[in-house]
Amino acid sequence: MKRFSLALGALALALVGTQCSKADTFSFSFTGSSFDGSGTITATQVGGDVYDITGISGMVDNQSITSLLGVNKFDGNDNVLYNPGFFFGVFNFDTSGVSFQLSNGDDVNIGEGGFLNLQEVADLDPNKGRDVTESVNIDVENIPSTSPVPEPGTLALLGTGILGAAGAIRRRVMA
Repeated sequence: MKRFSLALGALALALVGTQCSKADTFSFSFTGSSFDGSGTITATQVGGDVYDITGISGMVDNQSITSLLGVNKFDGNDNVLYNPGFFFGVFNFDTSGVSFQLSNGDDVNIGEGGFLNLQEVADLDPNKGRDVTESVNIDVENIPSTSPVPEPGTLALLGTGILGAAGAIRRRVMA
């Protein structure tokens, strides 16, 4: 019984140190003189307040967003979201930004730029011979999760706690 208790304690200690990633959903919108857009970003927390963007959907100038472009596929994008951002603790992109493709074949990159990092730069490169760079105001907000999902580490700790309690009860009953 001592070995079982020791093994259970070691497992619980090993799981305490593990950090599981957390997926979040964010809404975004931007408005400029030439084009505007809005949509939803899915991102996975990779450490601290840094998120890797794993999915994007929405509309830009009446064109739907069809896919997220891979890292360094357009305009040096890194598809990373930060919280706090560069100014006033809001969610924000860095200078590399996030890139995606629209239903008409245009590639779009939105990233940090402008005076005191309050503005975002959106590059529209439609592969059709035109390239537009525009300074736009962008807003990114975390959408609160309506049904939180426990992390695997939390469930493992709960399970080991239940096993430990069962072992303690068994010991008392046997004695």
